[in-house]
Amino acid sequence: MSISPERYCLGGLMKDIEKELSAGDCDNSNDITTYKSTQDKLLSSNDTCFTQFNTFFSPSLENYTNFFPKSKKEESEKSDSEDEEENQSQFSQKNILAAFNSQKTTKQLQKSLSEEPVETIDLIVKELKGHFKEIIKNRNGNYFCSDLLKVCNQEQRIEILKELSPFISEDCTHEFATHPIQHLIELASSEEEYKLLLASFNDFNKVLLASLNQNGSFVIQKLIVNIPEKLRVQFNIIFAQFISILSRDMYGLCAVKKFIGYTKNELIVKQVFNTIIKNFVSIASNQYGNYLIQYLLEKWWKTPEGVFLKKIIASKFQILSGNHYSSYICRLFFKLCSNEEKKEFLSNLNNYKTIKGGSQQTKMPGLNKFIFEDKEKTDKKDKNDKKDKKEKKEKKEKKETKEETKEKNINKKKEK
Repeated sequence: MSISPERYCLGGLMKDIEKELSAGDCDNSNDITTYKSTQDKLLSSNDTCFTQFNTFFSPSLENYTNFFPKSKKEESEKSDSEDEEENQSQFSQKNILAAFNSQKTTKQLQKSLSEEPVETIDLIVKELKGHFKEIIKNRNGNYFCSDLLKVCNQEQRIEILKELSPFISEDCTHEFATHPIQHLIELASSEEEYKLLLASFNDFNKVLLASLNQNGSFVIQKLIVNIPEKLRVQFNIIFAQFISILSRDMYGLCAVKKFIGYTKNELIVKQVFNTIIKNFVSIASNQYGNYLIQYLLEKWWKTPEGVFLKKIIASKFQILSGNHYSSYICRLFFKLCSNEEKKEFLSNLNNYKTIKGGSQQTKMPGLNKFIFEDKEKTDKKDKNDKKDKKEKKEKKEKKETKEETKEKNINKKKEK
């Protein structure tokens, strides 16, 4: 085996070696003696080349195959395996949990989730199994968990739900945990998921405490809106018993409105209506409860329930008009009533004449402020509407007469 001494470059030297090895003229016993003279020259030119050169020349052919570049297929297979190892190391349990310590690293993980295939998402779910209860309560981890749920398929969501289901009623009131729980409810699409979500709210106290909480109220509303009514029968029975309490709370009121809007079962609706009627004055005179009565007036105005509500308001009008909060119900009542209904109501109202004169206003405080003002306003509107209609008719008639005169003049000119 002979190599020209002028070729000190390692690349050229390797080409010569490759030719000799392919020809089969290279003897392993003579390798070291053959290239001792060239080692000194390579050392003077480049130390790194010498080390690579020295490690290459060994009596085994394996070092040759490891040194020279492999084929494109082998390189691609190696790069794929390296990428898989990197992904596994990136989405390992330790790395993910450590990433939640800072906002920057969690955002990087969140961005990478949308690009990852199903296999890596499955790997992440398996790695984090048993830690989801801690993650949803973490300041940064709850955002990662919400994004992870969006990428997960139905089977993966069910695995996460099985872990979180016993703690949803407690954790839904947490300031961070409430967000991924709400995403779980929104993304649920199967009966199994719905049952797992409702399993945590099978107790009276759990439903009541969650509904009265700022964060828990949003979760209860999501349950009512997203889960079909036929699957939440037990939940509806429990919730309907707390209508009088929840309607007088700021957060409970929102849940009650959603419950009434998305419940069509006649028995449940009757139960809700009866509880409201029994506690009508206390609910109507409350700073939050009066909004529920106003909501029901607008919703049930033309229904049998609405007719019954009108009778109750008319019978307890003196009490309602004297309270600051319930007086808004009276105002809405008069706005929704027609002029004929107002006249009938006022004619049947006790002490109507004395109140109008102003001698006995103290018996119904606050009533004279808006009933007669609203009546005067409505009368003025009616008069203005009549005037507008007359003016529009007159304008139309004038236009028609002008057009007729123009046509007559044109016809006369044509005849001439």
